[in-house]
Amino acid sequence: MCYGLKELFAAADAQADIVAVEADESLCTVARDRLTALDTGGRVSLFSARDLEALDVHLRRLASTGKYRRVLRLDFSAGTALAPAFYGQVAAAAQEIIASFWKNQITLVRMGRLFAKNIFQNLPLLSASLQLYQLEGSISRPILVCGAGESLDKTKVPGRGCFIIAVDAALPALLSRGIRPDAVVSLESQMVIQKAYIGAASVLTDSPPLLFADITSRPSVPRSFPNRTVFFASKYAEASYLDRLTGKGIVHDYIAPLGSVGLAAVAIALRVRKDGGIPVFVTGLDFSYSAGRTHASGVPHDIQRQSMSCRTAPAENYGAAFGPASLPVTGKDGSLMISIKSMTGYAEEFRHIFAGQKNVFDIGKTGLDLGLPREENGRLLEAADTAKANGENSESSWTEASPQARGNAAAFLSEEKTALLTLKDLLMHGDESQYRNTSQSLDAQLLSLLIGREYLYLHFPDGYRLSTDTAFLKRVRAEIDFFLKQIGLAERG
Repeated sequence: MCYGLKELFAAADAQADIVAVEADESLCTVARDRLTALDTGGRVSLFSARDLEALDVHLRRLASTGKYRRVLRLDFSAGTALAPAFYGQVAAAAQEIIASFWKNQITLVRMGRLFAKNIFQNLPLLSASLQLYQLEGSISRPILVCGAGESLDKTKVPGRGCFIIAVDAALPALLSRGIRPDAVVSLESQMVIQKAYIGAASVLTDSPPLLFADITSRPSVPRSFPNRTVFFASKYAEASYLDRLTGKGIVHDYIAPLGSVGLAAVAIALRVRKDGGIPVFVTGLDFSYSAGRTHASGVPHDIQRQSMSCRTAPAENYGAAFGPASLPVTGKDGSLMISIKSMTGYAEEFRHIFAGQKNVFDIGKTGLDLGLPREENGRLLEAADTAKANGENSESSWTEASPQARGNAAAFLSEEKTALLTLKDLLMHGDESQYRNTSQSLDAQLLSLLIGREYLYLHFPDGYRLSTDTAFLKRVRAEIDFFLKQIGLAERG
């Protein structure tokens, strides 16, 4: 009956957005009529239990404005007691949407500039390489995804017969065991990931595995896998410049940003297997660790600890188990393990995305529950032996990138260079610029150039909102030179 709305209007800020949710469809119909009679001026958005998808879209749109920090739940009547779970879930989901926006914004502030830089430097490689969609359904062998967690140490990995996909940190651990993976997944954008490829030169030179690389990954990594890189693209932000990459045929499609290389490896495995009848086995994706350990033996972190150990700094990493961010968790085998909030979040996301997928099994003995059916190591070895006996050794043949793909990338870089030079001149000379279009205001011309080039400002603390304020434009001006340099490097290959 909309009781209390007038009082809320009087108490709330004039800019506040009020979202109303009614679980009962009949009462929602009454409420819509009542809102029309009250003439709320569009300040109230009403949703029923059938409109949850629209409610999600509405809340994400509000969150994207950056105006909101939290959601305040107000129960206008005791009727909420008739569906307490429903209202509790809606309020929690609304708060999570707001929190996710700010978490993503923090990530963009820290990493957004590097993501965009890597995309520009990877463009020449991208236009001359395969993309993930071209290998879809190409693998008819059983697939084993190897993470870098402790459970990898307890897994017997078959040398032949299955298609082994390793996360980048697990590559040296497998090589030290005499196992050459068929593919490596690279998601990391920072220099730290270079350690994963130390000592792998002979393998990369003689018979390099495939490299599945994100377009935001560190460019030096795919350059180490000439003619063996398969790019995929995760959309790290809602940015129209990323949409233009697909529109121009440079990027075929985007996958959801998963954050964890382990999750990305499993998603890739599901796309490249021939059909749902091909089993996928997972190990080393623990998202937790035991006291004194954080990874499997032979991964870069373990090697570094071993090489630098002494009496006062032992190889065992107990600091990670008793640090302020650590928290105790129960492993899938009932043992006490250690984790941190980000890793438990990845485990939860893994369960949400992959639980229920056909023929996906967890053979890891330790770590958090992944929501997958658990199988013994012998099931993997048996499947590998069967595939080897049947002579299954499939991999899509490589094809040269089309001249059109290379031309599209070159045209995109040229277009961006021209736009940035124009924008730079307008910011330096204003109305006296040689590029000044007098048919529109200077602000309108600047906005027309900035829209679609979010890489210039997405990493600003206030980059979620484009502005023509002087302080904002001065920061944009500083970024233009940086990205002109990246374009120049990309054009030179």
